Formats: sequence, structure tokens, C-alpha cells
Amino acid sequence: MSVCVSNDDLALKLLLAVVPEAASELSVDAVVDQLSRLDLDGQQVEGTNSVAQVLAAKYNSELAGTTDAEQAEVSQWMTMSARHGPAELQVFAQTINNHLAQRTFLVGERLSLADLVAFANVHPYMASLSSQKRFNVSHFSRWFDLIQHSLSADALAKTGIQLIEIDLNAPVQPKKQAHAATAQDKKAAGEPKAAKKEKKEKKPQPAAKDVVIVPSMIDLRVGHIVEVAKHPDADTLYVEKIDAGEDELRTVVSGLVRFVPIEQMMNRDVVLVCNLKPAKMRNVMSYAMVLCATSPDGATVEFVEPPKGSKPGDRVYFEGFADGAPEAQLKPKMKVFETIQPGLFTNDAREAGWFDANKKFHKLLVAGSVCTTATVTNGSLK
Repeated sequence: MSVCVSNDDLALKLLLAVVPEAASELSVDAVVDQLSRLDLDGQQVEGTNSVAQVLAAKYNSELAGTTDAEQAEVSQWMTMSARHGPAELQVFAQTINNHLAQRTFLVGERLSLADLVAFANVHPYMASLSSQKRFNVSHFSRWFDLIQHSLSADALAKTGIQLIEIDLNAPVQPKKQAHAATAQDKKAAGEPKAAKKEKKEKKPQPAAKDVVIVPSMIDLRVGHIVEVAKHPDADTLYVEKIDAGEDELRTVVSGLVRFVPIEQMMNRDVVLVCNLKPAKMRNVMSYAMVLCATSPDGATVEFVEPPKGSKPGDRVYFEGFADGAPEAQLKPKMKVFETIQPGLFTNDAREAGWFDANKKFHKLLVAGSVCTTATVTNGSLK
């Protein structure tokens, strides 16, 4: 019975420190540039989330959730927390902040695997934030401070995680310096008086409208991959020509080389996100994004597949949001896709959909039939 922990896998190191029974019973080895993996009672699993869930279920079941609903929610948070870029962590921190407005822990009323994995993954991000930025996400900062002080000094030391001093009070703003010369000083110096400027009446500005972000703002359509080739300047990217039911094919760049063989890319029906701002990816402009599902352990990435009989250009929509009209192009400042994406998942039946704030699952549909994946369950969509 052994567990191999990747050198940069803070989440799994933290779990082993929190559950010493696992560390004492298992042979723990370090690996470099590989996924963490576990061999326990003949069961072999790979990836941080999968290993963590098996260990928690065996040695501390409360961490994994005590009900089916809690276990599903823990799994969702663990999937969402597997983000590594600064921009992705910023969105994830804001998601936690919004979720914790009236909560103490991510799931239920006690510390869970979701809190431990998320805390380990966002620790470097929190360390990089200024006091002002921490205050701007006060619920996230409060939760982070609670988790780090819920863990023993020994557990943090074994993991190599340093305590971060969190000040939950508003940062003191520096006082503006007084003008270099007062009016009396100017008078004494014989400076001429500045002519008085007539004050213009300020016109009242119209009140800003609160925009409610809903998934129907995203333009999702069925696409059919007509051509595909390796990107000339990037080993991990494909460049596809996709029929989206328009006069011209769309050029789309996708980072799928490590997950989908090129022969499996051709003539595939896919779901396209069509109203993202076009982006240049290694000197090739991409005019859409192919929606894919990632397994909880990050090892598998698959297409979200439209139902049989779908045609290029068919509208793809979320259950309950069929009447909403998509934006012509998503404005980056509104962060529509970034707001909706953390709730995009597949369920136990491989059906794609979106969890709203109340954890209701809205299936992703084409003409009333659901979009699915080949094998990925409880995986995130992006």
C-alpha cells in the first residue's frame, strides 16, 4: 500500500498531514513531473482529487462529506479548485467570496476536503495579494484565515505552508499632503491671484443598471469540425476549421493535442462558444472555443457532444433559459463566461449542464435533447 505524491501537490501533502493515520499506514514517496497516484488494497487511482477522495473515505469519512449531496458538492469544489494560472485563481477566489457571503465553510457546517484542497491551491495566490485586494474579497480572506488557523502548526510545517497574516480591517488610506503653498504664502510672495473660474453645474449621471448575468448570454451552437491540423508554432495546440452554420468556416485554436488524437478530431460534432472576444493564440486568430469536459483528476479531457441528429448552427441552450437571447459579443469587463463557467459540470449520467447558486442543475440542450460526454462524470466544462 503506497501513495506517490507529486512534489508540487500541496493539497495532497496537506491531507496526509491532517490525517496522520494515512501517512503512518502507507508508504509515502515523492515523484517529480508526474500525477500523484495511490495503490491501496488493490485499488489504483491517479490525480490529486481522486487520491484525496479515496484517502478521506478510508481514514476520515467526514472530510469527504456525510451525505450523497455533500459528497457531490465536495467533488465539485475540488474540480473547480484545480486551477493554476493567476487569472483563473482570481476568478476562483471571487467564486469562493460570493459563495461564502453567508457561510463559514465551502460545504456544510464543518471543515471538509473541499476546504483543504482549495486552501492549498489558493495559498500562493493569497500570498501575492495586497491588503487592499484581500479586503476586496473579505469573505474569501475570512475563510482562508479560518482554515489556516484550523490546521495544526505541525501539519502546516510538514506541508511547507507558511501562515499568512490576514488583516480583515479596511486598509488605512494615506492622508493627502497639504498644498505646498497656502494662499497666505502666495499673497506674501506677491503672486497674482488666479482668475476665478465659473463653476459649471454638474449634470446628474444616470444610475448604473445592475446587470444580472445568466447563461443564456453565452452564444452556444453546434459545430462540425471540417479540417484540423497541428498549430505550426505550438506543439500542444490544434487549429480547426469548424462549420457553425454560417457562410464561412470558423478558425478555432484548441489545446487538445495531449488529450485527443488528431484522427479523433476530424468530422466531430462539438459545442462551440461563439461570442467570446476573438483571441490570437501563437499568431493564429481563434474565433470560438470548443466546449470540453475535464475529469475531476484532470487526466481526461473530452468533447461535450451534441445529441444525435444535431446540425451545424443549431442553438445550444441551458434548461430553463431557452428564451434568453445571447450577447452579440461578450464584453471582457462584464466577465459573463467567467461568472457562469465555475458552475458548468457533467453529472453522474455524463449529462452536461450548469449548477445555479441554489445547486439546481440545468441541462445543456439542443432542441430538447441533452448534450453528453463519452465517459467524464462530475467533470468541469470549459
